Amino acid sequence: MSILLDRNIEKQLLEILEKFDLKFSKIDDFYFVDEKFPGITAKLFEMERYEDSSVVIQLDIHILLPNNRIIESFVSHAFSVEEAIAETLEQFEVNLLHVLIAGFWEEAKRVENGVAVDEWEINGHRWQIVVGNYGYKGSLPIEEIVLDEMFDVIEEEILSFPLEEDIYGIRSVYTNVGDGRRVAEALINNREFTTLENRISNLPWSRVDDYYSVRNFILAMKLEDK
Repeated sequence: MSILLDRNIEKQLLEILEKFDLKFSKIDDFYFVDEKFPGITAKLFEMERYEDSSVVIQLDIHILLPNNRIIESFVSHAFSVEEAIAETLEQFEVNLLHVLIAGFWEEAKRVENGVAVDEWEINGHRWQIVVGNYGYKGSLPIEEIVLDEMFDVIEEEILSFPLEEDIYGIRSVYTNVGDGRRVAEALINNREFTTLENRISNLPWSRVDDYYSVRNFILAMKLEDK
């Protein structure tokens, strides 16, 4: 059973945001730039504790939008809570923060981060697409693991999805556990994206005994029609 940890994770979250010259004010439980959406906050959970004293920590980043909320979760297994928290915050910065900066916070300090911004036509409407870089965890070289086909199937599935809301967050993850188990996950605004999940699962991933995980996050925002 997960336990909500009584840790001031928001202080550490703000320290990361301030590295990019982002200045936030707090309204209720969320932090906003110039009091404009999106709001952002974080919650931390202890998911498991083992006999060797190692722990599994889950960091939930809540992104508050005008009509919905996107939650992105990051998990770490480490020998101390502090080490696990540090790793999940690093995952957040690499996998999610730069997508949010490119999509919402123009005033942020820009750094080279592998994020791409494009414009797609979907269902007769124009969409701004912010593509995050691949988040990778594992001991093998990333170029031996990450497949170009992963983005191809993500793009194809988004282009064919009946987008009815104004903003979507699409999370895609593939994990090779290392004991023969392989797990794929695809979510769109925190709902199961079954067709994408199945296609990611069936890609020709390396079947090795080592643990690895590949993650991608895409932000899709509907543009006003010209």
